[in-house]
Order: sequence, then C-alpha cells, then structure tokens
Amino acid sequence: MTQAVAALLGLLALGAGPITSAPSLEVGFHFDIASASGAVGTTWASVAYDRKHDELFTVSGGLIHVYNEAGMESYSFGGDGDLGSIERVAVLESGETLVLTAVEGKRTVLRCDFRGERVGTYQVEPLPDGFEKFTPDRIQVQQDKVYLVEISSMRVLVGDLEGHLAQAYDLAGLVRGKNPDMRLGMSGFWADPAGNMVVTMPYAFTAFAVSSAGELRQFGTRGSSPGKFNIVGSVAVDDQGYLFVLDRLRSVVIVFDRALKFVTEFGYRGDGPTNLIAPYDLAVGNGKVFVSQARERGVKVFHYEVVQPPPPAPPRAPAFGSPDRQAGAGRG
Repeated sequence: MTQAVAALLGLLALGAGPITSAPSLEVGFHFDIASASGAVGTTWASVAYDRKHDELFTVSGGLIHVYNEAGMESYSFGGDGDLGSIERVAVLESGETLVLTAVEGKRTVLRCDFRGERVGTYQVEPLPDGFEKFTPDRIQVQQDKVYLVEISSMRVLVGDLEGHLAQAYDLAGLVRGKNPDMRLGMSGFWADPAGNMVVTMPYAFTAFAVSSAGELRQFGTRGSSPGKFNIVGSVAVDDQGYLFVLDRLRSVVIVFDRALKFVTEFGYRGDGPTNLIAPYDLAVGNGKVFVSQARERGVKVFHYEVVQPPPPAPPRAPAFGSPDRQAGAGRG
C-alpha cells in the first residue's frame, strides 16, 4: 500500500485520535486552462483528474477535452454521436476511460480506449434488491473500484473493473438512521479505494464522512463566515487526506483536514485571477486544485502546499540566581 492510499484510507477512520500538529495550507493561483488560441471559456464543465499522468479531463459541449500538466489542451473526443450526450468521465489506471452518457435517451456507461474510441459498455451486475431502476448520474474510479452514484436517491453501487457487484449503499437510509428529521438531497460525492465516502448535502447545509461499514461522521454547519456552508457542492480529497469542498453560493473552496477540522478557504466571488464565479465541480491531486465555473469562466487551476508548523522551542534552563536555582542550592 502506498503512502498516498494509506492517507486516503486513514481519512475516514471513525474514532481516530486527534491530529497533534496543525499544519497550514498555502494556496495560490496557477493558471486558467487553455488551448492554442487562448484561455478556454466553458460554463459548468464537469472535471476529472488523472493523478498518474497529470492530466485533466473536462466535459463540456458534448466533448471530452484533455489537458496536460501545463493546462494546455492536448486532445479531445466525442461529439460525433457514437458516444451519445456525454455528461461525465472517469479515468482508469490503464489509460482507458469510462464515459457516463445518454444514448438514445437512456443513461449508460461506455468504456473507451485512450483515443476515445468506444470499445464496450460498463454495467454493475447483479443489481441488488431495491436498485432495479438505478440510473447513475455520477461516476468515479479508485484503483480497481468503480463507483456509480444516483444523486437523486443517494444510492451508490460499487463494482470491480469487470462490472461485478462489490457493494451497494443506501446513503439516504444511513442519514435517516442518524437524524430522521434531516432534509435529504446530495450534491457532492467522493470515495476512496477502501469504500470510505464523503457526501455533501446542500439542503441540510452539512456533509458526512461515511465509512465502508456505513458509519457516519457529520461535519460543516450553515453560515457565511469562513469554514461554514451555504450552498455546498462538489467534494474531493487529496492524497494527504485534505478535503476540498465547494460552496457554490459563497464561491469558495473550503478545506478540512483528516480530523474534519476547518483549515482554510480560498476563491471568493469576483473577476480577479484568484476569484471564482459560481463554481460547479472540482478535482484535486499532486498539489493542484481544478475548479470549473459559470459564465464562460472555464476551469481555474490553483496550486497549494502543506506548511508544517515550526517545532516547539526547547525549554529554557532557569537563569542563575532565579528562584528555581536557589531552591535547588545546597542539595546533594
């Protein structure tokens, strides 16, 4: 197990001990994604990040666009009808992609090679009881697991790369079991290779970390001050265990540590290079945060680094003649 995966798995360990140190995050604007003709203006694109190859995938206008480590477009595919009306994309470690799309009015998941050519379909089977009409509208890949999410019902199917059912979750039922009066509705979803998940609930102004065993930890409260939620949206977790949560109304990215404690936030509504306008989706990895926006503002890329606190100063010896010295005089 790599250190990165270990950090992800440790994120949602219920009952974990307190974080003894308090590192901070330094965040700065990196660049806007671009093509040969300049900055790419899109509205509410969905995004996925391939950490292994340092490539960003966006979906907008029925096309999948691929951007290299410098944020320059290197490839695009779709739009010819064979892949249908594309909504989301997830990247396999092999370089293939899983494309969530609507073909002939039916939402399905297509498997494509690295050129974007359709090579088959992906479907989790057998469907468990209660999932007969399951229709995914989110998709995420973590190593050898594929997560299909139905946002409206808060249900999740987990399959292996061949489509064999591994697990099924009724997140609405889990939340109701914890708080019967909570207003349901899910916006953001993220999962790690072990089945631990994070979900955001905009109507309840909160979020939950969900272990693979179905145990919940709630975090986030309503408000407009730093660290508080208004219209909470997409969520992603980096390889050090930091959670990045979008607030669409406040136009900020809120960061929490592995103990689900607020660390910092950045963005804010405005027209400057560091500002955001109605952010929609985000992805993180390799010290970068990718945020898609409204109003043809495209995707902004921020960079960040974790700054460890300085070590505590060693205790000073009492000065000669101090009470401590005098109290010890004559002993022995």
